Amino acid sequence: MAKKWRGIKDALEFVPKHPEWSGGSRVESPVWESIARQLFDYANNPDSRVVGSVNKSVRAQKIILDRTTGTRRAGTHPAQRANVKLNMVDLTGGGENERDED
Repeated sequence: MAKKWRGIKDALEFVPKHPEWSGGSRVESPVWESIARQLFDYANNPDSRVVGSVNKSVRAQKIILDRTTGTRRAGTHPAQRANVKLNMVDLTGGGENERDED
C-alpha cells in the first residue's frame, strides 16, 4: 500500500513508475495519486475535438515539468536534471519525425 501522504513532486514521480493504482482501484487509492494520475491524463491525452483541450494539455505538461525538474531564476542556465525522465505526447503533429520518414 502506498504512503498516506506525499508531496507534489513525489506524487508526480510515483505515477509514471507505477502504472497500476496502488489501492487496487480508484476508490481505494489516496487522493494525491488520483490527482497526479488525472494531471498525467490531461497532459498525454488531448482531444482535438474539444475547444481548449490542447491548451489544457500544454498547461498540464508545463506543471509536471516545472514540479519535477524545477524552474529557473532569470539570467541563469535552464533547470536540468539527468535522473528524471518523462515521456510526453508530441502535440505538434510529428514535426521532424515525419520529415525523416519521407
